[in-house]
Amino acid sequence: MGPARFIPAADEWIHTFEWSGIPANGSKTTYQPKALHFTNLRVIPSSAYHNVGEVRTNDDTLITVKLMLFYNLKNIEKMLDATNDPIGDFINAASADVIAFCATLNYETFLNETHKLNELTTFRQLCTRAEHIGYEITKVVFRGFQAGDKLQAMHDGAIQERTRLRLLEQTEEQAQRQADMKLAAETRRAAQQAELETSQAKQQADLSMVSMRAKIAEDRLVDEAAAEKLAKKCEAEMTVMRAQGEAELEVEAKKLELEKQRNAEMLSMMREMKNLGVDVTKVLVAQHEQPDKVIKLDTGGAAATGGGGGDHAKGLMSALRLHI
Repeated sequence: MGPARFIPAADEWIHTFEWSGIPANGSKTTYQPKALHFTNLRVIPSSAYHNVGEVRTNDDTLITVKLMLFYNLKNIEKMLDATNDPIGDFINAASADVIAFCATLNYETFLNETHKLNELTTFRQLCTRAEHIGYEITKVVFRGFQAGDKLQAMHDGAIQERTRLRLLEQTEEQAQRQADMKLAAETRRAAQQAELETSQAKQQADLSMVSMRAKIAEDRLVDEAAAEKLAKKCEAEMTVMRAQGEAELEVEAKKLELEKQRNAEMLSMMREMKNLGVDVTKVLVAQHEQPDKVIKLDTGGAAATGGGGGDHAKGLMSALRLHI
């Protein structure tokens, strides 16, 4: 490890590394065996571009897979003992992993599974080989792929068609969403309108009910007032009628009493007349010249009356007539 001054001993020498590298007239993704010569070994993390060409899927489609490998040297002694060309080992192992991955997929499936080329679990042989020679693969980046011109043209056309259909679908979805939003807004508006109408109808019904109750209460008060007035009127009339009845009863009682007194006086008078020997029947007939009925009372003592008695009877008769 440096920096330091190094002078080889008699049994030591300067090792020259000859690894696969980029040729002078090639691209950075093309590697040539023993194209890279150096004596100072780099131990910092490094990266390398690699295109795996002529990879065939299970539907016989040829593609070129583009990768970028990131690696780090962990054990120098192990590297010196296990390999003469780590870069060549990385290229071969990565190519083997890519070929094994694509061999089980068709072209359409490969398009959907390209994200797995960014995972180290896909490059098991690469990781195993790197560990065996003292390196560590820190990351593999999938940089895309390239197919044949005709297939690429078909693929581009399919991409354009899919893009057009997707845009059309998105446009239709947006139109449908807009229609759904409009319908939902109209539905909400209709629901709010119905709720408002229901609330107004309920409010009107409540007001009508309150008005009806007030009218019923008013009619009840009027009826109660009329009933109370009628009851007072009837009570007054009953009081008047009761008073009139009592007055009439009192008058009738007085009449009955007067009649009773008169009858008592008449009966007393008739008894007195009888005692005097006066024919009471003749007296009564004389008082009623045309009677409806004639009741004759024969006392049997009319012939025994004397002269003095005659005068007294005449006076009594005159008094009786005057009294009646």
